[in-house]
Amino acid sequence: MGIDVGKFLKNPEYDIRITTYRDVFQMAALEHDRWGDEYMKHSAAVFMSKLDMKKMGFKKGERVKLSNAQGSIVVDVRETKRDEPGGIAFMVNSLWSNALVSGDTGGKGIPEFKDIRAKVSLSKDEVTTVEKLVSVK
Repeated sequence: MGIDVGKFLKNPEYDIRITTYRDVFQMAALEHDRWGDEYMKHSAAVFMSKLDMKKMGFKKGERVKLSNAQGSIVVDVRETKRDEPGGIAFMVNSLWSNALVSGDTGGKGIPEFKDIRAKVSLSKDEVTTVEKLVSVK
């Protein structure tokens, strides 16, 4: 019986820039069942171009870990409908994306929701739960 060397190797990490946006379907799910499965389906996802997904080895339906100095989350990875510029990803403005937003406003008074810098890597973990996101440390 051989040793599964793969379980000791860390998944490669890639730099990614995330911009957030509003989504009418996510907002409707929030109004219908705050923190329910439908809301999570719309919110706990990052959208990347087909080219970036291929370059990074991600497939539709897989989960990825996004992390930076502010936090770390696991979300579903999905393909954008358009060919987007490389290195840019999109997330609906939600608890998940907010976990990566810095409180440092650079004197502007408004957090940076349009240029969140993070590392992305493949993950076998479950999607980060609402309970974990709202728990007080």
